[in-house]
Amino acid sequence: MSTPYGVADEYGVLTDVLLCEPDHFRWFPANSVVEETLRRGTAFDLQVAKRQHREFIEALEGAGVTCHFVEPDPNLPYQVYTRDPDVTTPWGVMVTQMCRPQRVGEVAPIVRFYQEAGIPIWNWITAGSLEGGDVHLVRPGKLMIGYTGERTKATAARQAASWFEQEGWEVRCQPFAEHFLHMDLLFAMAAEGVAVACLDVLPEECVAWLKAQKIELVNVPYKAAMELGCNVLGLGNGKVLSTAASSEVNAGLRALGLEVLDPDLTMFTMGGGGPRCMSMPLRRV
Repeated sequence: MSTPYGVADEYGVLTDVLLCEPDHFRWFPANSVVEETLRRGTAFDLQVAKRQHREFIEALEGAGVTCHFVEPDPNLPYQVYTRDPDVTTPWGVMVTQMCRPQRVGEVAPIVRFYQEAGIPIWNWITAGSLEGGDVHLVRPGKLMIGYTGERTKATAARQAASWFEQEGWEVRCQPFAEHFLHMDLLFAMAAEGVAVACLDVLPEECVAWLKAQKIELVNVPYKAAMELGCNVLGLGNGKVLSTAASSEVNAGLRALGLEVLDPDLTMFTMGGGGPRCMSMPLRRV
């Protein structure tokens, strides 16, 4: 690459990350999680969201991560979830294609950021919608792409898979139920050889494939998964960023010797996204 940016896994030492300030964040019925939040009549509070996002930034910076920011757009209420419009790879950025009409425009400020930063765009999904929450760099050379046929289409998953396969990677395209929005509601790497996973829901063949990669799976029950318990961000150096509400998941990770950073992010998890959704790693070493 012509720049020092690139990511080959989900657990190397995170040095740079792309975020978006929640200036225009609000809840709307974009997924099953926020639909349940709205059904319960929970009140959204933008000032609380801003305070929690600041706590999120402070946790990242305290771990030595440099935070970069995409320009907020008042027309893009879910822009804070920077994971979905893009995927950083070892060869540059793969720009995705968003499914929801309210989120399609998120690609524009994302591309502008990469152009201005001099980070190359490697490929651009054209075969249907594919969102970054479904793409998992399990290990260098091992990729899993989840698809439901809604947010990520099978055709788009195969298009992305073909590009990685041309680079010598093994790719697993894994179907799962639309109810779960993105694969990172059910699975995420926490550290090298450690992942959190909703074993109640993940297909047996998927669990077997993950175990074949010598990954220890910390089980997250269905209820906790629907509260974004699986949505963690590996920081490297034995650290992982979770949320304060995921106390049982955090205890399981700590039992394996990991240091867990756990800011309060309820305004975001009730909107359908956690630490992984709110961040796009730009560089890991």
